[in-house]
Amino acid sequence: MIIPLFLPQQGCPDRCIYCNQEGLTGAKGLPRPDDIDETINKYLESYKGEDPQADHEIAFYGGSFTGLPDGVQEKLLSLAHPWVGRRGIRGLRLSTRPDRVNGKTVARLKAYGVATVEVGAQSMNTQVLENIDRGHGPAATVQAVQLLKQEGIKVGLHLMTGLPGDSEATSLSSLLECLWLKPDFLRIHPTLVLKGSPLEQRWRSGEYAVWSLGKTLRLLTQMALLCAQQGVPVIRWGLMPGELCVNSCLAGPYSPSLGEWVRRSVAFHYVLAMVAAFEKESRNFCLKSETFDDAMQLLIPPQDLSLVHGHKRWLLRHMYGISSLKICQAIPSTAAGPVKPGLPLHGNWALASGGKSIFIFTQEEYIANWRI
Repeated sequence: MIIPLFLPQQGCPDRCIYCNQEGLTGAKGLPRPDDIDETINKYLESYKGEDPQADHEIAFYGGSFTGLPDGVQEKLLSLAHPWVGRRGIRGLRLSTRPDRVNGKTVARLKAYGVATVEVGAQSMNTQVLENIDRGHGPAATVQAVQLLKQEGIKVGLHLMTGLPGDSEATSLSSLLECLWLKPDFLRIHPTLVLKGSPLEQRWRSGEYAVWSLGKTLRLLTQMALLCAQQGVPVIRWGLMPGELCVNSCLAGPYSPSLGEWVRRSVAFHYVLAMVAAFEKESRNFCLKSETFDDAMQLLIPPQDLSLVHGHKRWLLRHMYGISSLKICQAIPSTAAGPVKPGLPLHGNWALASGGKSIFIFTQEEYIANWRI
């Protein structure tokens, strides 16, 4: 569990055009010492997990932590550090800008038990970074990741899609450059027009046009598969849903279940590839469709059932117009195989007839044969 302590806009030299952390978090300024202890206790008391070896982290989010004055960093770290080793808290976590990471700050973070740093790369395209008034180039992200990894600190990278001047091609290029840095995880956020952000004025004037949800989902599906090929998990797609986010969002590809839609889209393409492989093998062995029941099933891990049956059986409805096979439902499997790191599915899927598996198409095959 991550226990968030918000520092909206704190430590940031300027406001990036897409940002309005105060509106998203409902917080202002720095947390007081009593606020820190109160928030930590509240989250620990509400934790419903059954794992006695729970792995919690206290996280400073919403600003650029290492951009704060040294004394402020020391104070905040000294207030949070005594919790490390107590009640399942294993370390500290924070978010920051890449151009505010140097050898001195990394040494300080290491001394105070910071286990994870999330670096806001946003894009690895120089022109896009200039368009959003980011104030640094791609080289800053490369250097920040290298410095943090040298000290054994886990690194997560934040990327955004649909920024001013961005395209699907530049987004994919940015992702590939980030994957080359071998981060421990990624967060990928489509650009939204937030109330009170500088981007709001560009949007209202017509200077900036938001991306559609369909275009965004197509891109995120490709990004999910690229991450799967490299074994890098995406721990969040889009902003954290909630009342504050809904009230702040004026336009853009917002969905409270964006991560679920990315997983469903990946699953849809997985099934398409599985059917194509099955039909090819059937031709090779001269199998006729009459050999199997008219209505076939998908045999899948129980955790993935919602991807098939959810949203009014979206996946199955879209298969009807594309595939010659009639797949009527999904049934849970107890032998789905190992989970491929980074892939948003919980194991291997199979085609079934009469409830019995007739063709397994592993995730490894799917990933190995997928191309942009």
